Amino acid sequence: MKTRQRSFPNSAEAMLLVGAVLLLVAGCGGAEELNGRVAIDVTVQVGGETPESGTLVLKPQRGVRSPLIRISIEDGVGSAPAEKGPVPGGYSASFRSGTTSGDIDDQLTRTGREMPSARARVSAASSRQTDRSALTPRSDVSVSVPDENPATLLVSFDAA
Repeated sequence: MKTRQRSFPNSAEAMLLVGAVLLLVAGCGGAEELNGRVAIDVTVQVGGETPESGTLVLKPQRGVRSPLIRISIEDGVGSAPAEKGPVPGGYSASFRSGTTSGDIDDQLTRTGREMPSARARVSAASSRQTDRSALTPRSDVSVSVPDENPATLLVSFDAA
């Protein structure tokens, strides 16, 4: 009886081998991505006042290897877990006040109010924009994220 010697794995073995390699590579990439990131607790002030809501954006300065960080702010505070947090170092911080969902119909639906006429919607949107401008910062500020976990940061902007 002749025995046949296999030099290559069959298709099932090849798929298993490829899957194991991909899993290993994906697992290593995720850990490397979090390397050095810290959880962060943030307090934001604009002109000495606490903004109701908005988004704080931390843009890394030259030499800081971190992605752009976006943190939702409610009642002047926000946070991000380590997997979404910054790497310690220097950042340019900017803040955009107001609700993140811009559709007034959606906002009114969530509050249980009736849908206004088109004229009322335009009026409500205009008054909301006026309120937002009161707590809009004049410019970006430089901040430094400390090498602590969790890092605590106070970001203070001048009013427009």
